[in-house]
Amino acid sequence: MLEDNIWMASLEVYTRNRKWVVGYICLAGGLALLERFIHINSGASIFIGVMTSTFLAIPAHIAVLTQLDPEQVSDWLKERPKAFFSFVKRCLLLGLLGAIAPVTIAIAMVIGGVRPSFALLAALVVWVFSGIAAFAKWGTMLPAVIADDDQTLAVAGQRGSKVFGYAFPRLLISFGLVTVLFVAILMLLSSLLGIDPKDSSAASLILSVAGAIIGAYQIVMTSVVLSRSYLRARPPVPPARRMAFAFGR
Repeated sequence: MLEDNIWMASLEVYTRNRKWVVGYICLAGGLALLERFIHINSGASIFIGVMTSTFLAIPAHIAVLTQLDPEQVSDWLKERPKAFFSFVKRCLLLGLLGAIAPVTIAIAMVIGGVRPSFALLAALVVWVFSGIAAFAKWGTMLPAVIADDDQTLAVAGQRGSKVFGYAFPRLLISFGLVTVLFVAILMLLSSLLGIDPKDSSAASLILSVAGAIIGAYQIVMTSVVLSRSYLRARPPVPPARRMAFAFGR
């Protein structure tokens, strides 16, 4: 699966794990709908969003790294109860690493007399590339959780140095291009169907579901890129060993 087209490989993983995709869509769509009725603070929203994404990302990583069937993922998680939260913790760490540069730049610009609105816009642009760079450099710690390999920041950085040129442009697709398509499709649906994004009516559920469907593909593509990067960065693993970590032996 190392050399397959990234779009088709991601679609294959997406369809193979349709049970997990549907579960994610229900969770993410339900959460988006809930936020229309109940105020959830930004910190809690980020944490819940990462946990929801992990619900789909782990099966996607397993699909690339192991020979397990999607039906065996539940058993894999039951045998490794700490793996889920270890994955979540590292996702949050990667997000923090990606936020350091834009926050620093925004603060420096505001102190320097730049209008806050312009500083925020500049920070958002920097955040996109900084976030992608953080995942390209240290993101292999996520598949390392699945492979039960070294998940430290230092070792992940060493792996990232080997595959940064491979990971960054492909993550630019999953983080950047797919996000642009995501926003464009939602705006188009909103315009065609005459739906107010802030409307709490049943019709607005369409936007939430459409967003979750695209978001699920984005998570899968990111997982495929990171798992491929991990496999490229580490020495070849004999098939017996690959099956061993898949089944916990």
